[in-house]
Amino acid sequence: MATTGRTTAATEPDAESVLADAEFVRVAAAPTGGSIAAAAMLAGACGEHDVPYQVRVTRTAPSAPDAAETSLVAVGVESPAADASFVEDAPNAAFDAAREAGADPDPVVAFAGALADGMEPSSDVREAAGLTRRSGVGIPTADLAAGLAHSTRVHASFSGDEQAAGATLAELGLPPELDEAAQRRLASAVALDATGETARAADRVADVLRPHETPAGPFETVEGFADVLGALAWDAPGLGVALAQGAVDEPTALDAWRDHATDAHAAVRRADPSRYSAVEVVEADAAQPTVARLVRDYRARERAVLVVGDDTAALATTDADARDVLPNGVGTATLAVADAEPNLVETVRGEL
Repeated sequence: MATTGRTTAATEPDAESVLADAEFVRVAAAPTGGSIAAAAMLAGACGEHDVPYQVRVTRTAPSAPDAAETSLVAVGVESPAADASFVEDAPNAAFDAAREAGADPDPVVAFAGALADGMEPSSDVREAAGLTRRSGVGIPTADLAAGLAHSTRVHASFSGDEQAAGATLAELGLPPELDEAAQRRLASAVALDATGETARAADRVADVLRPHETPAGPFETVEGFADVLGALAWDAPGLGVALAQGAVDEPTALDAWRDHATDAHAAVRRADPSRYSAVEVVEADAAQPTVARLVRDYRARERAVLVVGDDTAALATTDADARDVLPNGVGTATLAVADAEPNLVETVRGEL
């Protein structure tokens, strides 16, 4: 369990010098959308300085590199062996560090990474991205039925089921080309559908409404981009890093996103939480962090949700640092993953 204080930026002054001057950089990132976005920006900074690098997504704290000439950069995970760390607010901090190192990071990637990890993009990221908002729902695809069904930023009656999403759209009678009024009707329908079970859902569904448009981006909205990054970070991390680096076709990424979302929404529907004071516990075949987050936001009455699988566990919290509560947890302050351990439920209950 982490016991040290957390910083809000990269280790100084090591980060910029590592990115620009190291002989070889190994970037170890937690399996979150924001962490892989940050890792991609840091790797890009290395590349612009002709510094060789390797990016690896890890579910445990990285150990010191075997080679003395290798520098370790940790993203979303604490490691005493790291030469530079981006533990808190990783996408925004990595964007700043890459700029300070003389690189030109993509602000849309930073923006999407921040949203993927439940953070606000910094003022520098917002200014550089120059994105505008519109009415409607923040999905990655132009296909509304596919986008609504597979969005993991919301859990509603149609989630995980394209036919059900299509039926919802048909009931709305939307025009082929959505104007402002149609976008507002769609957003209202999604909000009403998703907020039936918990008070927290009313706040969380706002994350998918009034999205930021990305005219030059890989997906329809930056919220949709964030959704895809979060899905790939767990199920296909190498593909996620490549996506954040602009080195993968969008259809390939969307296929992986759909698979992840289908499994996650099915697991949420199957979930039969055991409720304790401050935490609800869900047993699942695979402890996806997406499942923990969706149960917390759309089904749980308690302030934390622990999903326990055969090998891994995921903890989603609202007011406690998930990485401190979950033994050896990596990720963000509100969503952490770790190897499953004996007596894990009792340990987490004791920390909350």
